[in-house]
Amino acid sequence: MIGFIHVETLLQAVLAMIMLSVGLSLTTKDFQYIVQNPRITIIGLFLKMIVFPFIGVAIANLLGLSVTFQLGIFILLICPGGTTSNLITYWFSGNVPLTIALTTIASFIAVVTVPIFTNWAHNYYFGDNVIVELPVWDTIANIFIVMILPVLLGMGLRWRFEKPSITAEKILKYVSVVLLAIVYLIKFFASKEQGGTEISREEFMTLLPVLLAINATALLFGFLASKLFRIKTQDSMTIGIEVGLENVSLAIVVGSVLLHNEDLVKPGLIYAMFSFWTVMGFAVLVKKLFHGKNWT
Repeated sequence: MIGFIHVETLLQAVLAMIMLSVGLSLTTKDFQYIVQNPRITIIGLFLKMIVFPFIGVAIANLLGLSVTFQLGIFILLICPGGTTSNLITYWFSGNVPLTIALTTIASFIAVVTVPIFTNWAHNYYFGDNVIVELPVWDTIANIFIVMILPVLLGMGLRWRFEKPSITAEKILKYVSVVLLAIVYLIKFFASKEQGGTEISREEFMTLLPVLLAINATALLFGFLASKLFRIKTQDSMTIGIEVGLENVSLAIVVGSVLLHNEDLVKPGLIYAMFSFWTVMGFAVLVKKLFHGKNWT
């Protein structure tokens, strides 16, 4: 199976499928929410896409990670989360229109910010020793094809064929999760010849505590920073979930497909192993402590 289907090609197809399901889920109400609540949306995007990536990589630096892994973590943190954050927000009574708005807008912004931020960080860490640099326009085109076109296609299908689109979105959401899990397993356990990263036990034990610290900080930062802006608890929890979950698939595309460096992919694969569960634990804790206290 691995020999016939290139892992990176499968990954990009699954990422496109995920973004198609995002497009199929969008309604006019989601866009109305953005227009009616621009402040909350802008704050959420600012915390997630601008502020926390630098906080996260500062933690990695303080904890002594190699510059290659620091760059991998930075790439991971600038890749906005996908439908997983929407699902967890829905399960725990967060603000669903807000999480969909943040996911959708962040995906559009990422088309430009990911290649620019990645090249900046690559030059910052490696300076004159840069061997591979992302071609900005080619990268924008690549991300646009796998992330934005599927969203636009899904929105068009939802507008033209509403009922079948709702059914298809529910199916795609679960199929894409299964396929994504398969791709992650291949990348984690397979040899490099088979498309894997060959993460060693030493690398795993080095990265895991650092990534756990970054994830915990992301959740608390997203929540507490939002509260400082006097955002209600339900919305603050939603922003915390958005900050704590990253688009590992896009990070793998950038590190493996575009930069051809499997070491940059390793932090994302390990992050994907636990972040779903830690974010759910965060949502449970917030609901127990704050539900009913300026929740809505």
